[in-house]
Amino acid sequence: MVNKLWQHGPEVISARNTAMLEAVADLPPIVISDLSGVSASSALRWARFAQDSWMDYLAACSNDDDGCS
Repeated sequence: MVNKLWQHGPEVISARNTAMLEAVADLPPIVISDLSGVSASSALRWARFAQDSWMDYLAACSNDDDGCS
């Protein structure tokens, strides 16, 4: 699948990654798995990645004098 996406340029992969991060932020991984056709373990990894990304960002904001504003 990734090879087919690369044929259309890196913008497509970036868009897919953004869409997956948005989806796992709103829906449980098992639902993402059913809707997108990825494995349940892959959807769970995406969910952990999305959660970790926000946790790192929020932790950085709490240590920032400006509060990431």
